[in-house]
Amino acid sequence: MKETYIDGYMFRKMLKRGAKILNNNKEIVDSLNVFPVPDGDTGTNMSLTLESAVKEMDQTRENSVAEMSARAAKGSLMGARGNSGVILSQILRGIAKSVENKEEIGAYDFALALQNGSDTAYKAVMKPVEGTILTVVRECAKYALNLANKDLHIEEVLEKLFYYCEKVLVRTQYMLPTLKEAGVVDAGGKGFVYIMQGMYETIKGIEDDGYIGELFEEKTIELTVSNDDIIFIYCTEVILKGDNIGIEKMREDLSKFGDSLLVVGDGDLVKLHIHTNNPGEILEYCLKLGELKEIKIENMKEQHIEYLKDHIQDEINNKNDIEKQTDKIGIISVVSGKGLEDIYISLGCDKIIYGGQTMNPSTEDILNSIEELNFQEIIVLPNNSNIILTALQAKEVSKKNVYVIPTKNIPQGINALMAFNPENDVEKNVQKMEDSIKNIKTVEITFAVRDSFFNGMQIKTGNIIGLVDGEIKHVGDNINEVLLNIVREFDKEDFEVVTIFYGEDIDRSEAEDLINKIQNLYEDWEVELHYGGQPLYYYIVSME
Repeated sequence: MKETYIDGYMFRKMLKRGAKILNNNKEIVDSLNVFPVPDGDTGTNMSLTLESAVKEMDQTRENSVAEMSARAAKGSLMGARGNSGVILSQILRGIAKSVENKEEIGAYDFALALQNGSDTAYKAVMKPVEGTILTVVRECAKYALNLANKDLHIEEVLEKLFYYCEKVLVRTQYMLPTLKEAGVVDAGGKGFVYIMQGMYETIKGIEDDGYIGELFEEKTIELTVSNDDIIFIYCTEVILKGDNIGIEKMREDLSKFGDSLLVVGDGDLVKLHIHTNNPGEILEYCLKLGELKEIKIENMKEQHIEYLKDHIQDEINNKNDIEKQTDKIGIISVVSGKGLEDIYISLGCDKIIYGGQTMNPSTEDILNSIEELNFQEIIVLPNNSNIILTALQAKEVSKKNVYVIPTKNIPQGINALMAFNPENDVEKNVQKMEDSIKNIKTVEITFAVRDSFFNGMQIKTGNIIGLVDGEIKHVGDNINEVLLNIVREFDKEDFEVVTIFYGEDIDRSEAEDLINKIQNLYEDWEVELHYGGQPLYYYIVSME
């Protein structure tokens, strides 16, 4: 018998299977990234985003498509990573908005929801580019509406839609020159097709045979943080069900019991997370407000959580100052590398989110940092083009006054910090910081993670590649030679200061030798050397 409607349970099963198929094939999607540098991989980011959506859906037993899609939208929003993850979360957000107040939907409602998902995603992207996941979703939504108008069952619509999505995906490689040159389809579009495959297979009766917790690999990270450094021992999480729960009051009341406090929800169902030494007091407080569900208490001295390491260090260094300066403008930066972290802190950054290339933080990661700082005005420096949309999404969720400076790399972030003046108001600071990132040239030296053909250059895995403002300019086999070749192209540029940050894989003696060669070439340049400690990138160079 053909399915006629999609209810909440069916919608959850469809997305669960889509999540499973995407997760199983995320390496294929990752490999489609045309740019050969180490970056925030599309497949991994989409998979983690959808994982968050499914986990949020598992928090409810209500069988309405409105409730389930709202959960998916909320979970994907908080878990969104990278541009592809943000776009996926916006698609789910548009779908949820379209099916508000609906218990179940048929083929036509599904097509309208997909159309609204496409429209919402397009609006979320500052400069939409055709030949990407946006194109695939838009064309599929249009086709779904045509099919629904023919009075087909939802099963027939999804079957035809899935195969049509594959055809649209193939066409993407002819829409973008970079895709055509590399001979591949769009990575985000491929990820979306895997999700559609899961939805189609579910409606056909192919059951998802694995719990979502089993679908995604757990990554164990060894930490050097000592147990003695842990201030609040118990990571306490609880789902609270009640009527018109005051979320703001909960945050205020519970803030005295620990740190890393996060309270999210809609007033009827609230998720609480806190690091505390008194989990019993937390549970007693929550019992006064409603029914407790899915309680989880973990001893972090035994588990050595990576997040706690950064948070505790921040508490030790900054807690007293923060409490005294509630009217100060807070600054959050996304940075990786011990040396760069120290530089950013010394320039006035209040909170570091460890991340960047291959480690794109989620919306929730950024939102947590915003909420942890005891300031009402916050400036965020993403320092990566693949994190800007995520930061903007965190801004939208937060109730604080959040400003995102669109920094695309580490030198831009440093320039923005140097332009900041604590005596100025936030609007003037934002303007000066945005202006400061326009007059800087950035060079990055890294390695190729895949074979590629880009801008007429044949690139092999393992080649050393040099980028100028994100564009590949030189390919070679020697790290210092690639950088020197790029520097020689600027012999007529009137640079005053050239600052080089060397990464974790470079010895200082090697970096000093490079400095001497550059100084011999250009005596008028003031060349500075600093330890950045960044992974993946041998050198990051700021030229002003």
